Amino acid sequence: MIENFEKKRYESFGIDLNNFCKETMIKRFENVHVTGINVLILIYKMPVVTVTNKGVYLPPTAVKTDLEYNSMVGMILKAGADAYKGEQFPSGPYAKVGDWVIFPRGSSLQAKYEDEPIIMVEDFKIKLIVEDPSKVSR
Repeated sequence: MIENFEKKRYESFGIDLNNFCKETMIKRFENVHVTGINVLILIYKMPVVTVTNKGVYLPPTAVKTDLEYNSMVGMILKAGADAYKGEQFPSGPYAKVGDWVIFPRGSSLQAKYEDEPIIMVEDFKIKLIVEDPSKVSR
């Protein structure tokens, strides 16, 4: 439910896939209009570790608070009206809203929207669909 969404949780701690709700995140972007062949993608952020798997709490100086975005994997939030149309896509769309996808780094415009890191890529730049973005590394 969008009413219970805690924006800062994702900004501060990355995306914990066990507690991440795709539908809630997609709903947050319902009033954003994507143009042309562009695809709006939420950049995946690894969760920040504050406690080790043995239960040891890490001091603030040991916790990486400036999240390093894995800017080559993310979740499709929206697609423009002309995305995945034409001769270039004879079998239709390669990916859909809610898919975790891989795309070339530095290929498009990166920004933040309501503290969420997003990227706009052209439809043809999406190269792979993955089940688990946490398994992707540079």
